Amino acid sequence: MRTRVAIVGAGLAGLSAARSLMEAGIPSVVFEKSRGLGGRLATRRTELGPIDHGAPGVPVDVALAAGGGVWSEGPENAQGIGIPGMSALARHMGQGINVQREITITEVAETGDGYSLTDAAGALHASFDAVIFAVPAPQAAALLAQQAEMVEAIANVRMTPLWTLLLGFDAPSGLSQDVLTLADPLALAIPMLSKPGQIATERWSAHATTAWSAEHLELEKEDAADVLLKAFMAVTGLAGTPDYLAAHRWRYARVERALGQPFVANGTGTLLAGGDWALGALASEAVASGRAMARRVLENFRG
Repeated sequence: MRTRVAIVGAGLAGLSAARSLMEAGIPSVVFEKSRGLGGRLATRRTELGPIDHGAPGVPVDVALAAGGGVWSEGPENAQGIGIPGMSALARHMGQGINVQREITITEVAETGDGYSLTDAAGALHASFDAVIFAVPAPQAAALLAQQAEMVEAIANVRMTPLWTLLLGFDAPSGLSQDVLTLADPLALAIPMLSKPGQIATERWSAHATTAWSAEHLELEKEDAADVLLKAFMAVTGLAGTPDYLAAHRWRYARVERALGQPFVANGTGTLLAGGDWALGALASEAVASGRAMARRVLENFRG
């Protein structure tokens, strides 16, 4: 009987775990609640062109391993960029992996032959020999509510939210196409035209401060977009209104306090949870966590 592994979450950690298992000949099924892959390697498709509204870049080694078209600049500020957007990196990482999209896992249960997962629609997914939870720490803790020691360890992790403002212009706005350092409630704004391979119209993603994001976490998206646009116009001197305007809320965007180890697991090593929150805030740390969880599964079932 072949080992079957379920992975919840198709961000960098989940995809890295799945790819490591696939290379070792172990099949996995990845359940992702969203339509796309990559988690915060996110690109919004608009009529004016793609807008990266999550991570603006990743370490070059991560991008090179993922594929998808990368670019780096200077040894002191090297970063990998997905082309035409950051989500391209995740799509390339996901090639050949069985990813079940738009399925939200709500429960895990131990059965006579391993584990079963139940999704938000009530469908049952079975039977798995091991389950890897590669989702934000609070979500992992909720799914692992019956695993007291794992939940206790995860409780020490702290993650902070982030609001992002997305802007697009049919005609040039007159703003410099350089990364802008802004004032509260905004932290910085990144023009898509400053990235390689971008030939469409002018587009920006402006990231709010973590403090403002936490204080206004439950704003409606339209209200957050209105507040942040006014702040963007005030600090940049932008006169005209954008032709595309949206706000995106990342409820668990950044790691404030990490777990301090690659993952947490139950006593048998058949339930594991990790992600960037395990080791730190970097994309490379999410990859390291995913690979470490895959190694633990392989050790468990190969003696």
